[in-house]
Amino acid sequence: MKKALLGTILASSIAFPAFAAQPVQLSVPGNNLPAGDVHGFRASLFYGQTPSVTGFQLPILGLAESSQFKGLSVGVLFGANRVTNDSVGAKFGLANWNDNRATGADIGFLNYTGNQFTGLQFGTVNYAGSLNGVQFGFINATDHINKGVQIGLINYDKSGTFVSKNLPVFPIINARF
Repeated sequence: MKKALLGTILASSIAFPAFAAQPVQLSVPGNNLPAGDVHGFRASLFYGQTPSVTGFQLPILGLAESSQFKGLSVGVLFGANRVTNDSVGAKFGLANWNDNRATGADIGFLNYTGNQFTGLQFGTVNYAGSLNGVQFGFINATDHINKGVQIGLINYDKSGTFVSKNLPVFPIINARF
């Protein structure tokens, strides 16, 4: 019994650092060096996936993916961002992809938020499930503007525009307050 307990304690103490938050992490395809959540700086080369990032993220030549993100992300050389759960902060990248909710600013060629977006989307193509804020781009789309403005060549709101609920597309500007 004592040997089993000692073995469990020893295994736990060795495995514990893998679950601790890391101040610095390098993500490459299939590996995080060191593993765990990030509270500080994370660089992702080609593709990297980690559970949670709080701080500064630098996607380089590919996609940086996390479940939770809070902070600033700046993509370099076609760097892109994906957050599968909630995102708070500013993301600059070729593409900014949020599966769930996002709050802050997404600035890139393509910005996508599957659920509610609160803040600024600035890009060539912007999409938000529901919008509280501003979309500024050539093509802006949402299922519903709660409170916000779309400014662009084509503005699509599935629930209608300020002109009519039966007119889902309006050029130049669309808003609801």
